Amino acid sequence: MAASSELRLLEAAPGAYLILDPSLTIAGVTEAYLAATMTVREEIVGRFLFDVFPDNPDDPHATGTRNLRASLQTALTTGEPHTMPVQKYDIRRPAEDGGGFAERYWKPLNTPVVIDGRIAYIIHAVEDVTHLARMEYLRGKNAEAADELESMRAADRAKDEFIAIISHELRTPMTSILGWTRMLALGGLDDETRREALDALERSTLAQAKLIEDLLDESRIAAGKLRLDLRALDLRDIVASAVSMARPAADVKQVVLEAEPGDRAYRIFGDPARLQQAAGNLVGNAIKFTSEGGRVHIRLVRDGSEGVIEVHDTGRGIPPGLLPHIFERFRQGDHGTSDRQSGLGLGLSITRHIVEMHGGSVTASSRGEGKGATFTLRLPLHESVTAEKITRRDTTYRSAALPRLDGIRVLIVEDEVDNRKVLATALTHCGADIQCAGTAADALDVICDWKPDVLVCDIALPDLDGCSFLTQLRARTDAAATTPALALTVLGRPDEQTRITAAGFNLFRQKPIDPVDLAHEVSRLARGVSIDS
Repeated sequence: MAASSELRLLEAAPGAYLILDPSLTIAGVTEAYLAATMTVREEIVGRFLFDVFPDNPDDPHATGTRNLRASLQTALTTGEPHTMPVQKYDIRRPAEDGGGFAERYWKPLNTPVVIDGRIAYIIHAVEDVTHLARMEYLRGKNAEAADELESMRAADRAKDEFIAIISHELRTPMTSILGWTRMLALGGLDDETRREALDALERSTLAQAKLIEDLLDESRIAAGKLRLDLRALDLRDIVASAVSMARPAADVKQVVLEAEPGDRAYRIFGDPARLQQAAGNLVGNAIKFTSEGGRVHIRLVRDGSEGVIEVHDTGRGIPPGLLPHIFERFRQGDHGTSDRQSGLGLGLSITRHIVEMHGGSVTASSRGEGKGATFTLRLPLHESVTAEKITRRDTTYRSAALPRLDGIRVLIVEDEVDNRKVLATALTHCGADIQCAGTAADALDVICDWKPDVLVCDIALPDLDGCSFLTQLRARTDAAATTPALALTVLGRPDEQTRITAAGFNLFRQKPIDPVDLAHEVSRLARGVSIDS
């Protein structure tokens, strides 16, 4: 993963983090850190840390800058995380709020991020413990305050663990990607090993993509910005897709994966991608926590006016003390470091939020450790949904029914050469005529001379933002102004979809996009199917 991608991922994390380069210049910052320090991103990124955050000149005993500088130097020298004791480090109050400095106590952790063998960034993670410090003073006098204090400490420990977890999860797939990529480049592998390498690269890339998506989803949920694209669906397709996506993982672990998809339609209104994500999380979780030779059984049944998806496994079960907290963030059970499973512990939290947004519920049950677990997802049925409106989401079905794009002219606007090649190859495989442009200016020239039927456009172009480019195109008076357009972006800001739709894009998809999905979306645009259909 490129350093810029690492930076975007870290900025999307749901916590208060400042990302510094080795010269202690601010390279990135999360929304939570900006809120905690009453600062504005554009006013601090690119500046020296201690120019932005000096000591309080009115406090003659202030030692914040001295202590923080020493901790950062330790992290740079040793290459290891350095935890600081609680620090009094006052921050500037905005002029509109009265100016001066506001008293603050922080618990900082400084963690180096190593890329290609060198320290690329230091993550300065902080927890505002001003309230906790005051609670310490009141502890023993007020039982309610003591309970709140323990809750705050537990949250503090969970956030301390987050940096260590995300570091591990980033490095695990990258080890496979880097190793197999170099082996393929060296050559000399036999056909079987080459196929194994390609399979490993695909698994590691998908794992990396899921990690990023989970972080972005958690950020959207925390900001109340997660949105649904509601369509008519059949729950049988959601179950079939979840099973299809999970089967390779089950085969690798030699876990028996069984499904009872039901024998009649289970019609609902829902977001197909989000429900597939929720069901996939439950099935994937069951496989993850089931040992070799175990079984995972998925059943779709009707209970009155609800469709019910039951996912039962014969895995290690859930301790009674964990059950009430199983859908909380960063929860994987207290099984020790050697038994810890991969992942950030966000999947079940995200699943619950998605299901509740659909008016449903999800619960967990287990008879205890070593006795398996059952997750039950319930969604309201809508019998008025007709078969003609059902959207197919089974990836096996979609792959087998790749659309023919013969004669359809597609212009791909993407500045990254490798990305441009894979997009072009996928659409050419379906019969489309392809032209590519690396900049907005080149794209406008191609549109004038070639007149494409569909436009696939990256948002982050080198010469002009993709939204600005499409706004210019839509302002024209010729036929090119109505060219259907699909936006591709790696950004995950909550307002991104609103901005892209306002620019005139018909569809919006986040990178990485599956080539199969890309072909289907281009087919939809070429056939004149609207974004809401």
